[in-house]
Amino acid sequence: MVTQNRTRSLAGTWSGAVAPRRGFTLVELLVVIAIIGVLMGLLLPAVQMAREAARRTQCQNNLRQIGLAMHNYHGARQRFPMGQTDVSPGYSAISQVLPYMEQGNLHDLIDFRQPLMSPVNEAARLTPVAGFMCPSGPTNPLPQTGGGISYFGNKGSALVWGTNVGPNATMPEPNGIFVRGRQVRMAEITDGTTHTALFSERLPADGNNGVVSPIQDVFFHPGSPTDLDQAVDLCAQLDIQNLSNQFPLFMGAPWLNGQHTYQHIDTPNRRSCGFFAIGRAVMPPSSHHPQGVNVLMADGSLSLVADDISILPWRAMGTRNGGEVVSYE
Repeated sequence: MVTQNRTRSLAGTWSGAVAPRRGFTLVELLVVIAIIGVLMGLLLPAVQMAREAARRTQCQNNLRQIGLAMHNYHGARQRFPMGQTDVSPGYSAISQVLPYMEQGNLHDLIDFRQPLMSPVNEAARLTPVAGFMCPSGPTNPLPQTGGGISYFGNKGSALVWGTNVGPNATMPEPNGIFVRGRQVRMAEITDGTTHTALFSERLPADGNNGVVSPIQDVFFHPGSPTDLDQAVDLCAQLDIQNLSNQFPLFMGAPWLNGQHTYQHIDTPNRRSCGFFAIGRAVMPPSSHHPQGVNVLMADGSLSLVADDISILPWRAMGTRNGGEVVSYE
C-alpha cells in the first residue's frame, strides 16, 4: 500500500499537493541589511549624544559640589582658601575644603606642615575621589602620581604663574580668586560674583612626553612675553611636534597639588604653554564636551562657555576686580 502526503484545503477537502515555502532572496536580504545599517547609523550618534549629556550633567554636578564647599569654607572663615599654599610645591584649594565635601577623614590624613610629596601624605595623595574627575574626560594616566583632578580654580588673566618676584616684580599680579599664598575675600570680587569665574575644568595631560596631545599637554616656550596677546601668539606659533618642547609638568594629578589652576588668557580648548624660565604661562581650561567648557561662577551659577567666546569678555570673566564692563552674550 502507498501512503500519500496530503494537506487539507480551506473548504475542508484533502488535496495531494503540498504548498511550497518561500524564503528570502539574496537581494531582499541585502536590502534588509542595508536598512538595519542605516538605522544603526542614525541610532548610534543619538545614543552617544545622550551619554555625553549624562556625563556633562554629572560633570556639572561635581563642579556645583566644589562651589558649595568653597562657599561653606568662606562662610566659616570669611575668605576663600589659597589657590596654592606656601609650603612648596603648595597645596590646592580643594585639599583645604575637604571637610566641607564630606571628606573629613581624607582631610585628616594630610599633614599640611609637610610637603605634599612627603611619605606622611602618601595615603591621602594616592586616594582617588570620584567627584574630582569629569566623566567626559580621560582617566588619570598616572595614578601612581596621585588621585586625579579635572577641576581647576581660576587664577585670573595675568601672565604671572607663581608670585611677583624677580623678573615678574613689575608685572600685573594674578587677579583671579585662587592665587598663590593669598586668600581672597568675597568683598574683593568687586566685578561681581555673577561676572567672575570660580572654577572650570581641564583635561589631564597624557603623561607621556613622547606623545603629543595638543590640548592636554603643557608646552615649554623659551620666550619672555610681556603682554597677553604676545603670549597667546608665541604659544600658537610653537612647534609642538618637536618633542623637546614638551614640558614635564603633569597637569591632572595629584589633586593635592596647588599647581592645578587655570587662566583666562586664551579661550577654552586652546594650547597651554609655560614660559617657565621667567615664571609666566598661558593655561586655558579644556574639556571633551562638544564646543565648550563648564565654568562655575563665584555666585554658584554654572554654564557651558563656548570655545569661540570673544577674548575680551573671556578675560574679563577671569578678573575679580578688573572693572570691565562687557557683555558675555
